[in-house]
Amino acid sequence: MINLDQVNKIYFIGIGGIGMSAAAGLAKSMGFEVSGSDSKEIYSPAKEVLDGYKINYTAGYGEENAKKFQADLYVLSAGEGMGNPEIKYVVDNGLPHVSFAELLYYLNKDKIRIVVTGTHGKSTTSGLLGYLLKDLDNGSFFTGAVLNNLNSNFHEGDGHYIVFEGDEYKSEFDDPTPKFHYYKPDILVLTNLEYDHPDIFENLEALEQEFEQLISNLPEDGLIVYNADDPNLSRLVHKSEVSSISFGIENEADFKVEKIEYGEYTDFEITNKFSKDILGKTLGLTENYKIQLPGKINVYNSLAAISTLRALGFQPDQLALSLLSFTGLKRRFEIVGIKNGITLIDDYAHHPTAVKETLDAARLKFSKAKIWAVFEPHTFSRTKATLKDLAKSFNSADEVLISEIYPAREKVQDATITGQEVVEAIQSKNPVRLIKNKEQALDILKKEAKAGDVLVVMAVGAFNKLAYELKELL
Repeated sequence: MINLDQVNKIYFIGIGGIGMSAAAGLAKSMGFEVSGSDSKEIYSPAKEVLDGYKINYTAGYGEENAKKFQADLYVLSAGEGMGNPEIKYVVDNGLPHVSFAELLYYLNKDKIRIVVTGTHGKSTTSGLLGYLLKDLDNGSFFTGAVLNNLNSNFHEGDGHYIVFEGDEYKSEFDDPTPKFHYYKPDILVLTNLEYDHPDIFENLEALEQEFEQLISNLPEDGLIVYNADDPNLSRLVHKSEVSSISFGIENEADFKVEKIEYGEYTDFEITNKFSKDILGKTLGLTENYKIQLPGKINVYNSLAAISTLRALGFQPDQLALSLLSFTGLKRRFEIVGIKNGITLIDDYAHHPTAVKETLDAARLKFSKAKIWAVFEPHTFSRTKATLKDLAKSFNSADEVLISEIYPAREKVQDATITGQEVVEAIQSKNPVRLIKNKEQALDILKKEAKAGDVLVVMAVGAFNKLAYELKELL
Protein backbone atom coordinates (compact mmCIF):
# COMPACT_ATOMS: atom_id res chain seq x y z
CA MET A 1 0.00 0.00 0.00
CA ILE A 2 1.42 3.37 -1.05
CA ASN A 3 0.56 6.57 0.80
CA LEU A 4 1.06 9.34 -1.74
CA ASP A 5 0.76 11.93 1.02
CA GLN A 6 4.26 10.86 2.00
CA VAL A 7 5.63 10.97 -1.56
CA ASN A 8 7.17 14.04 -3.13
CA LYS A 9 9.84 12.68 -5.50
CA ILE A 10 9.11 9.89 -8.02
CA TYR A 11 11.77 8.22 -10.21
CA PHE A 12 10.81 6.23 -13.34
CA ILE A 13 13.14 3.43 -14.52
CA GLY A 14 12.36 2.94 -18.22
CA ILE A 15 10.76 6.35 -18.56
CA GLY A 16 10.93 6.29 -22.38
CA GLY A 17 8.03 3.86 -22.82
CA ILE A 18 4.77 5.30 -24.06
CA GLY A 19 2.94 4.34 -20.85
CA MET A 20 5.78 5.25 -18.51
CA SER A 21 6.32 8.69 -20.06
CA ALA A 22 2.61 9.49 -19.83
CA ALA A 23 2.47 8.36 -16.19
CA ALA A 24 5.49 10.56 -15.50
CA GLY A 25 3.81 13.51 -17.21
CA LEU A 26 0.61 12.96 -15.24
CA ALA A 27 2.53 12.78 -11.95
CA LYS A 28 4.41 15.98 -12.81
CA SER A 29 1.16 17.76 -13.69
CA MET A 30 -0.21 16.74 -10.28
CA GLY A 31 2.64 18.41 -8.45
CA PHE A 32 5.19 15.64 -7.88
CA GLU A 33 8.90 16.10 -8.55
CA VAL A 34 9.70 13.63 -11.33
CA SER A 35 12.86 12.25 -12.94
CA GLY A 36 13.91 9.00 -14.61
CA SER A 37 16.13 7.09 -16.98
CA ASP A 38 16.07 4.84 -20.00
CA SER A 39 18.48 2.56 -21.82
CA LYS A 40 19.16 4.96 -24.67
CA GLU A 41 18.02 8.12 -26.35
CA ILE A 42 14.27 8.65 -26.06
CA TYR A 43 12.24 9.17 -29.22
CA SER A 44 8.83 10.54 -30.20
CA PRO A 45 6.17 10.56 -28.84
CA ALA A 46 7.60 9.93 -25.35
CA LYS A 47 10.25 12.60 -25.86
CA GLU A 48 7.65 15.29 -26.54
CA VAL A 49 5.78 14.35 -23.35
CA LEU A 50 8.89 14.48 -21.17
CA ASP A 51 10.22 17.66 -22.74
CA GLY A 52 6.80 19.30 -22.63
CA TYR A 53 6.57 18.74 -18.88
CA LYS A 54 10.26 19.65 -18.39
CA ILE A 55 11.05 16.23 -16.91
CA ASN A 56 14.78 15.53 -16.58
CA TYR A 57 15.93 12.05 -17.54
CA THR A 58 19.17 10.17 -18.14
CA ALA A 59 20.00 8.18 -21.28
CA GLY A 60 21.76 5.06 -20.02
CA TYR A 61 21.28 3.11 -16.81
CA GLY A 62 23.54 3.31 -13.79
CA GLU A 63 23.08 2.75 -10.07
CA GLU A 64 24.27 6.30 -9.40
CA ASN A 65 21.27 7.71 -11.32
CA ALA A 66 18.75 6.15 -8.96
CA LYS A 67 20.85 7.03 -5.89
CA LYS A 68 21.33 10.66 -6.83
CA PHE A 69 17.66 11.57 -7.14
CA GLN A 70 16.79 10.11 -3.71
CA ALA A 71 13.20 9.34 -4.66
CA ASP A 72 10.40 8.56 -2.25
CA LEU A 73 8.94 6.14 -4.79
CA TYR A 74 10.33 4.26 -7.80
CA VAL A 75 8.24 3.21 -10.80
CA LEU A 76 9.61 0.17 -12.64
CA SER A 77 9.04 -0.66 -16.31
CA ALA A 78 7.81 -4.18 -17.05
CA GLY A 79 10.54 -4.39 -19.68
CA GLU A 80 13.41 -4.08 -17.18
CA GLY A 81 14.68 -6.70 -14.73
CA MET A 82 17.44 -7.42 -12.26
CA GLY A 83 20.03 -7.08 -15.02
CA ASN A 84 19.32 -3.35 -14.85
CA PRO A 85 21.64 -1.80 -12.21
CA GLU A 86 18.98 0.70 -11.15
CA ILE A 87 16.34 -2.01 -10.66
CA LYS A 88 18.88 -4.06 -8.70
CA TYR A 89 19.67 -1.08 -6.48
CA VAL A 90 15.98 -0.49 -5.72
CA VAL A 91 15.19 -4.16 -5.02
CA ASP A 92 18.36 -4.95 -3.05
CA ASN A 93 17.79 -1.95 -0.78
CA GLY A 94 14.09 -2.62 -0.28
CA LEU A 95 13.07 0.78 -1.63
CA PRO A 96 9.35 1.41 -2.28
CA HIS A 97 8.45 0.65 -5.88
CA VAL A 98 5.37 0.12 -8.02
CA SER A 99 4.38 -0.42 -11.64
CA PHE A 100 2.97 2.56 -13.52
CA ALA A 101 -0.46 0.89 -13.42
CA GLU A 102 -0.37 0.86 -9.61
CA LEU A 103 0.76 4.49 -9.53
CA LEU A 104 -2.05 5.54 -11.85
CA TYR A 105 -4.60 3.88 -9.59
CA TYR A 106 -3.32 5.72 -6.52
CA LEU A 107 -3.34 9.02 -8.41
CA ASN A 108 -6.97 8.51 -9.51
CA LYS A 109 -8.59 6.33 -6.85
CA ASP A 110 -11.22 8.97 -6.05
CA LYS A 111 -12.59 9.06 -9.63
CA ILE A 112 -15.01 6.68 -11.34
CA ARG A 113 -12.61 4.39 -13.20
CA ILE A 114 -13.56 3.14 -16.67
CA VAL A 115 -11.18 0.46 -17.95
CA VAL A 116 -11.17 -0.49 -21.64
CA THR A 117 -9.53 -3.79 -22.46
CA GLY A 118 -9.41 -6.49 -25.13
CA THR A 119 -6.97 -8.13 -27.49
CA HIS A 120 -7.15 -5.26 -29.97
CA GLY A 121 -9.03 -2.00 -30.44
CA LYS A 122 -8.49 -0.90 -26.86
CA SER A 123 -6.21 2.05 -27.67
CA THR A 124 -8.65 3.62 -30.15
CA THR A 125 -11.67 2.84 -27.98
CA SER A 126 -10.12 4.24 -24.80
CA GLY A 127 -8.76 7.24 -26.71
CA LEU A 128 -12.16 8.00 -28.22
CA LEU A 129 -13.99 7.46 -24.94
CA GLY A 130 -11.49 9.65 -23.11
CA TYR A 131 -11.73 12.35 -25.78
CA LEU A 132 -15.53 12.39 -25.54
CA LEU A 133 -15.53 12.49 -21.74
CA LYS A 134 -12.99 15.31 -21.78
CA ASP A 135 -15.51 17.35 -23.78
CA LEU A 136 -18.56 16.21 -21.81
CA ASP A 137 -17.27 16.20 -18.22
CA ASN A 138 -13.63 17.38 -18.32
CA GLY A 139 -12.92 13.75 -17.56
CA SER A 140 -9.40 12.33 -17.45
CA PHE A 141 -7.89 9.58 -19.56
CA PHE A 142 -4.76 7.51 -20.05
CA THR A 143 -4.23 5.47 -23.20
CA GLY A 144 -1.38 3.66 -24.91
CA ALA A 145 -1.25 5.85 -28.01
CA VAL A 146 -1.22 9.58 -28.73
CA LEU A 147 -4.49 11.23 -29.79
CA ASN A 148 -4.04 13.28 -32.96
CA ASN A 149 -6.51 15.91 -31.73
CA LEU A 150 -4.63 16.58 -28.49
CA ASN A 151 -1.07 15.43 -29.30
CA SER A 152 -1.11 13.59 -25.97
CA ASN A 153 -2.08 10.18 -24.65
CA PHE A 154 -3.35 11.46 -21.31
CA HIS A 155 -5.39 14.27 -19.84
CA GLU A 156 -5.88 15.31 -16.24
CA GLY A 157 -9.32 16.83 -15.76
CA ASP A 158 -11.45 17.70 -12.75
CA GLY A 159 -14.46 15.67 -13.89
CA HIS A 160 -15.98 12.55 -12.37
CA TYR A 161 -14.44 9.94 -14.67
CA ILE A 162 -11.08 8.61 -15.76
CA VAL A 163 -10.63 6.21 -18.69
CA PHE A 164 -7.73 3.73 -18.63
CA GLU A 165 -6.53 1.54 -21.45
CA GLY A 166 -6.33 -1.81 -19.68
CA ASP A 167 -3.24 -3.77 -20.68
CA GLU A 168 -3.29 -7.54 -20.10
CA TYR A 169 0.53 -7.73 -20.08
CA LYS A 170 2.52 -8.20 -16.85
CA SER A 171 3.05 -5.24 -14.51
CA GLU A 172 6.72 -5.64 -13.52
CA PHE A 173 9.59 -8.03 -14.18
CA ASP A 174 8.76 -10.00 -10.99
CA ASP A 175 5.00 -9.39 -11.00
CA PRO A 176 3.03 -11.34 -13.65
CA THR A 177 -0.21 -9.62 -12.64
CA PRO A 178 -1.79 -8.01 -15.73
CA LYS A 179 -1.79 -4.24 -15.46
CA PHE A 180 -5.55 -3.99 -15.85
CA HIS A 181 -6.15 -5.56 -12.42
CA TYR A 182 -4.44 -2.66 -10.67
CA TYR A 183 -6.83 -0.07 -12.11
CA LYS A 184 -9.76 -1.60 -10.13
CA PRO A 185 -12.47 -0.65 -12.62
CA ASP A 186 -15.92 0.54 -11.69
CA ILE A 187 -16.97 0.23 -15.33
CA LEU A 188 -15.36 -2.38 -17.59
CA VAL A 189 -15.48 -2.05 -21.39
CA LEU A 190 -14.58 -5.27 -23.24
CA THR A 191 -13.76 -5.00 -26.95
CA ASN A 192 -12.85 -8.61 -27.84
CA LEU A 193 -10.92 -11.60 -26.56
CA GLU A 194 -8.50 -13.65 -28.65
CA TYR A 195 -5.27 -15.47 -27.87
CA ASP A 196 -2.22 -13.22 -27.54
CA HIS A 197 1.00 -12.84 -25.51
CA PRO A 198 2.10 -16.49 -25.71
CA ASP A 199 5.25 -15.54 -23.77
CA ILE A 200 2.98 -14.91 -20.77
CA PHE A 201 -0.13 -17.03 -21.36
CA GLU A 202 0.15 -20.69 -22.28
CA ASN A 203 -3.17 -20.73 -24.13
CA LEU A 204 -6.44 -18.85 -24.58
CA GLU A 205 -7.85 -20.41 -21.44
CA ALA A 206 -5.06 -18.89 -19.33
CA LEU A 207 -5.79 -15.46 -20.78
CA GLU A 208 -9.54 -15.95 -20.26
CA GLN A 209 -8.91 -16.68 -16.59
CA GLU A 210 -7.43 -13.20 -16.16
CA PHE A 211 -10.45 -11.60 -17.86
CA GLU A 212 -12.77 -13.69 -15.71
CA GLN A 213 -10.90 -12.54 -12.60
CA LEU A 214 -11.13 -8.93 -13.77
CA ILE A 215 -14.90 -9.28 -14.14
CA SER A 216 -15.30 -11.02 -10.76
CA ASN A 217 -13.42 -8.17 -9.02
CA LEU A 218 -15.93 -5.55 -10.18
CA PRO A 219 -18.00 -3.92 -7.41
CA GLU A 220 -21.62 -5.02 -7.01
CA ASP A 221 -22.81 -1.73 -8.46
CA GLY A 222 -20.33 -1.91 -11.34
CA LEU A 223 -21.11 -2.15 -15.04
CA ILE A 224 -19.82 -4.24 -17.93
CA VAL A 225 -20.08 -2.96 -21.51
CA TYR A 226 -19.16 -5.76 -23.91
CA ASN A 227 -19.03 -6.83 -27.54
CA ALA A 228 -21.89 -9.28 -28.12
CA ASP A 229 -20.29 -10.43 -31.39
CA ASP A 230 -17.39 -11.99 -29.47
CA PRO A 231 -18.43 -15.43 -28.16
CA ASN A 232 -15.57 -15.60 -25.65
CA LEU A 233 -16.66 -12.34 -24.02
CA SER A 234 -20.35 -13.24 -24.06
CA ARG A 235 -19.63 -16.50 -22.28
CA LEU A 236 -17.58 -14.80 -19.55
CA VAL A 237 -20.00 -11.91 -19.01
CA HIS A 238 -22.99 -14.22 -18.70
CA LYS A 239 -21.31 -15.91 -15.73
CA SER A 240 -21.30 -12.61 -13.83
CA GLU A 241 -24.12 -11.10 -11.79
CA VAL A 242 -22.83 -7.56 -12.38
CA SER A 243 -25.07 -5.40 -14.59
CA SER A 244 -24.07 -5.44 -18.24
CA ILE A 245 -25.02 -3.91 -21.56
CA SER A 246 -23.99 -5.20 -24.96
CA PHE A 247 -23.10 -3.74 -28.33
CA GLY A 248 -22.74 -5.47 -31.69
CA ILE A 249 -23.04 -5.50 -35.43
CA GLU A 250 -23.77 -9.14 -36.25
CA ASN A 251 -25.67 -10.38 -33.18
CA GLU A 252 -28.57 -9.03 -31.18
CA ALA A 253 -27.40 -6.44 -28.67
CA ASP A 254 -28.63 -3.58 -26.52
CA PHE A 255 -26.90 -1.18 -28.90
CA LYS A 256 -26.95 -2.79 -32.35
CA VAL A 257 -25.70 -1.41 -35.64
CA GLU A 258 -28.39 -1.70 -38.31
CA LYS A 259 -26.66 -0.03 -41.26
CA ILE A 260 -23.15 1.14 -42.19
CA GLU A 261 -22.13 3.31 -45.13
CA TYR A 262 -18.45 3.66 -45.96
CA GLY A 263 -17.10 6.63 -47.87
CA GLU A 264 -15.26 9.82 -47.08
CA TYR A 265 -16.87 9.41 -43.66
CA THR A 266 -18.23 6.27 -42.01
CA ASP A 267 -21.95 6.65 -41.26
CA PHE A 268 -23.81 4.13 -39.13
CA GLU A 269 -27.23 3.72 -37.60
CA ILE A 270 -27.84 1.90 -34.33
CA THR A 271 -30.90 0.72 -32.47
CA ASN A 272 -30.91 1.60 -28.78
CA LYS A 273 -33.05 -0.92 -26.90
CA PHE A 274 -33.02 1.25 -23.79
CA SER A 275 -34.76 4.24 -25.38
CA LYS A 276 -38.16 4.83 -23.77
CA ASP A 277 -41.13 7.15 -24.23
CA ILE A 278 -42.44 9.59 -21.63
CA LEU A 279 -44.42 6.81 -19.95
CA GLY A 280 -41.41 4.53 -19.73
CA LYS A 281 -42.37 2.21 -22.57
CA THR A 282 -39.39 0.79 -24.44
CA LEU A 283 -39.23 2.12 -28.00
CA GLY A 284 -35.99 0.80 -29.46
CA LEU A 285 -35.30 4.06 -31.29
CA THR A 286 -32.57 4.49 -33.87
CA GLU A 287 -29.60 6.82 -33.47
CA ASN A 288 -27.32 8.02 -36.26
CA TYR A 289 -23.60 8.73 -35.97
CA LYS A 290 -20.77 9.70 -38.28
CA ILE A 291 -17.00 9.26 -37.80
CA GLN A 292 -13.88 10.13 -39.76
CA LEU A 293 -12.23 6.77 -39.06
CA PRO A 294 -12.44 4.03 -41.72
CA GLY A 295 -13.38 0.37 -41.51
CA LYS A 296 -15.60 -1.96 -39.58
CA ILE A 297 -13.15 -2.13 -36.68
CA ASN A 298 -13.66 1.58 -36.02
CA VAL A 299 -17.42 1.14 -36.03
CA TYR A 300 -16.90 -1.39 -33.22
CA ASN A 301 -14.55 1.00 -31.39
CA SER A 302 -17.03 3.87 -31.70
CA LEU A 303 -19.95 1.64 -30.72
CA ALA A 304 -18.15 0.63 -27.50
CA ALA A 305 -17.63 4.29 -26.58
CA ILE A 306 -21.18 5.32 -27.54
CA SER A 307 -22.76 2.45 -25.58
CA THR A 308 -20.75 3.33 -22.47
CA LEU A 309 -21.69 7.01 -22.60
CA ARG A 310 -25.35 6.36 -23.37
CA ALA A 311 -25.44 4.02 -20.36
CA LEU A 312 -24.04 6.89 -18.26
CA GLY A 313 -26.91 9.10 -19.40
CA PHE A 314 -25.29 11.25 -22.08
CA GLN A 315 -27.52 12.01 -25.07
CA PRO A 316 -26.81 11.41 -28.80
CA ASP A 317 -26.65 15.12 -29.63
CA GLN A 318 -24.02 15.54 -26.90
CA LEU A 319 -21.87 12.85 -28.51
CA ALA A 320 -22.28 13.57 -32.20
CA LEU A 321 -20.02 16.60 -32.75
CA SER A 322 -17.12 15.33 -30.63
CA LEU A 323 -17.41 11.91 -32.25
CA LEU A 324 -17.21 13.44 -35.71
CA SER A 325 -14.26 15.67 -34.77
CA PHE A 326 -12.14 12.76 -33.49
CA THR A 327 -9.27 12.17 -35.94
CA GLY A 328 -7.83 9.03 -34.42
CA LEU A 329 -4.55 8.05 -32.83
CA LYS A 330 -0.98 8.16 -34.01
CA ARG A 331 0.11 4.80 -35.41
CA ARG A 332 -3.51 3.65 -35.73
CA PHE A 333 -4.32 3.91 -39.47
CA GLU A 334 -2.45 7.20 -39.41
CA ILE A 335 -2.19 8.77 -42.87
CA VAL A 336 1.24 10.33 -42.57
CA GLY A 337 1.14 11.95 -45.98
CA ILE A 338 0.66 11.68 -49.74
CA LYS A 339 3.86 11.83 -51.77
CA ASN A 340 3.87 11.78 -55.57
CA GLY A 341 0.30 10.50 -55.47
CA ILE A 342 1.18 7.63 -53.11
CA THR A 343 -0.76 7.48 -49.82
CA LEU A 344 1.36 6.46 -46.81
CA ILE A 345 -0.33 4.87 -43.79
CA ASP A 346 1.38 3.97 -40.52
CA ASP A 347 -0.18 1.42 -38.18
CA TYR A 348 0.73 -0.47 -35.01
CA ALA A 349 -1.06 -3.70 -35.99
CA HIS A 350 0.78 -6.86 -34.96
CA HIS A 351 -1.99 -9.31 -33.96
CA PRO A 352 -3.49 -11.18 -36.96
CA THR A 353 -6.99 -9.75 -36.47
CA ALA A 354 -5.63 -6.21 -36.24
CA VAL A 355 -3.61 -6.76 -39.43
CA LYS A 356 -6.68 -8.04 -41.27
CA GLU A 357 -8.94 -5.22 -40.02
CA THR A 358 -6.35 -2.57 -40.94
CA LEU A 359 -6.02 -3.86 -44.50
CA ASP A 360 -9.79 -4.34 -44.84
CA ALA A 361 -10.24 -0.72 -43.76
CA ALA A 362 -7.71 0.37 -46.39
CA ARG A 363 -9.61 -1.58 -49.06
CA LEU A 364 -12.91 0.03 -48.04
CA LYS A 365 -11.45 3.53 -48.05
CA PHE A 366 -9.33 3.12 -51.20
CA SER A 367 -11.44 0.64 -53.13
CA LYS A 368 -9.73 1.05 -56.52
CA ALA A 369 -6.14 1.51 -55.35
CA LYS A 370 -3.27 -0.94 -55.42
CA ILE A 371 -2.62 -1.65 -51.76
CA TRP A 372 0.85 -2.55 -50.49
CA ALA A 373 1.17 -4.21 -47.08
CA VAL A 374 4.53 -4.01 -45.34
CA PHE A 375 4.43 -6.13 -42.18
CA GLU A 376 7.01 -6.72 -39.48
CA PRO A 377 6.07 -9.79 -37.38
CA HIS A 378 6.39 -9.10 -33.66
CA THR A 379 8.17 -11.66 -31.43
CA PHE A 380 8.89 -15.27 -32.30
CA SER A 381 6.42 -16.63 -29.74
CA ARG A 382 3.45 -14.57 -30.99
CA THR A 383 4.26 -15.19 -34.66
CA LYS A 384 4.51 -18.95 -34.20
CA ALA A 385 1.42 -19.19 -32.00
CA THR A 386 -0.78 -17.13 -34.34
CA LEU A 387 0.68 -18.15 -37.73
CA LYS A 388 -2.46 -19.96 -38.88
CA ASP A 389 -4.56 -16.82 -38.43
CA LEU A 390 -1.82 -14.48 -39.65
CA ALA A 391 -1.67 -16.41 -42.92
CA LYS A 392 -5.27 -15.35 -43.66
CA SER A 393 -4.82 -11.66 -42.81
CA PHE A 394 -3.52 -10.22 -46.09
CA ASN A 395 -6.35 -10.88 -48.55
CA SER A 396 -7.13 -7.16 -48.97
CA ALA A 397 -3.56 -6.36 -50.08
CA ASP A 398 -2.26 -6.53 -53.66
CA GLU A 399 1.43 -6.69 -52.75
CA VAL A 400 2.82 -8.01 -49.47
CA LEU A 401 6.31 -7.45 -48.05
CA ILE A 402 7.18 -9.44 -44.92
CA SER A 403 10.25 -8.55 -42.88
CA GLU A 404 12.30 -10.75 -40.63
CA ILE A 405 10.71 -11.14 -37.21
CA TYR A 406 11.29 -8.38 -34.67
CA PRO A 407 12.33 -10.20 -31.46
CA ALA A 408 11.51 -7.32 -29.05
CA ARG A 409 12.02 -8.76 -25.54
CA GLU A 410 12.97 -12.20 -26.89
CA LYS A 411 16.45 -13.36 -27.89
CA VAL A 412 17.41 -13.97 -31.52
CA GLN A 413 19.23 -17.16 -30.59
CA ASP A 414 15.95 -18.56 -29.24
CA ALA A 415 14.11 -18.08 -32.54
CA THR A 416 11.47 -20.73 -33.25
CA ILE A 417 10.25 -19.37 -36.59
CA THR A 418 11.64 -17.32 -39.47
CA GLY A 419 10.34 -14.64 -41.77
CA GLN A 420 10.58 -17.07 -44.68
CA GLU A 421 8.17 -19.44 -42.92
CA VAL A 422 5.70 -16.58 -42.53
CA VAL A 423 5.97 -15.80 -46.25
CA GLU A 424 5.37 -19.45 -47.16
CA ALA A 425 2.34 -19.66 -44.88
CA ILE A 426 0.49 -16.59 -46.17
CA GLN A 427 -2.48 -17.57 -48.27
CA SER A 428 -2.72 -14.89 -50.93
CA LYS A 429 -3.41 -14.72 -54.64
CA ASN A 430 -1.05 -11.77 -54.76
CA PRO A 431 2.75 -11.55 -54.57
CA VAL A 432 4.34 -12.06 -51.14
CA ARG A 433 8.05 -11.31 -50.67
CA LEU A 434 10.51 -11.54 -47.81
CA ILE A 435 12.58 -8.42 -47.12
CA LYS A 436 15.73 -8.72 -45.07
CA ASN A 437 15.91 -5.15 -43.78
CA LYS A 438 14.35 -1.71 -43.96
CA GLU A 439 16.75 -0.57 -46.69
CA GLN A 440 15.55 -3.34 -49.00
CA ALA A 441 11.93 -2.35 -48.33
CA LEU A 442 12.70 1.28 -49.13
CA ASP A 443 14.43 0.27 -52.35
CA ILE A 444 11.54 -1.93 -53.55
CA LEU A 445 8.87 0.64 -52.75
CA LYS A 446 10.82 3.51 -54.25
CA LYS A 447 11.19 1.58 -57.51
CA GLU A 448 7.79 -0.11 -57.78
CA ALA A 449 5.15 2.03 -56.04
CA LYS A 450 3.18 4.26 -58.42
CA ALA A 451 0.87 7.25 -58.13
CA GLY A 452 -2.51 6.09 -56.83
CA ASP A 453 -1.02 3.28 -54.73
CA VAL A 454 -1.57 3.00 -50.98
CA LEU A 455 1.28 1.80 -48.72
CA VAL A 456 0.26 0.39 -45.33
CA VAL A 457 3.18 -0.12 -42.95
CA MET A 458 2.40 -2.30 -39.91
CA ALA A 459 5.37 -2.47 -37.59
CA VAL A 460 6.43 -2.12 -33.97
CA GLY A 461 10.20 -2.52 -34.08
CA ALA A 462 12.92 -1.61 -36.58
CA PHE A 463 10.40 -0.78 -39.33
CA ASN A 464 8.20 1.53 -37.26
CA LYS A 465 9.48 4.72 -38.95
CA LEU A 466 9.30 3.33 -42.48
CA ALA A 467 6.20 5.29 -43.53
CA TYR A 468 7.83 8.56 -42.45
CA GLU A 469 11.07 7.72 -44.23
CA LEU A 470 9.16 6.89 -47.40
CA LYS A 471 7.58 10.32 -47.21
CA GLU A 472 11.05 11.81 -47.63
CA LEU A 473 12.38 9.37 -50.24
CA LEU A 474 9.55 8.81 -52.73
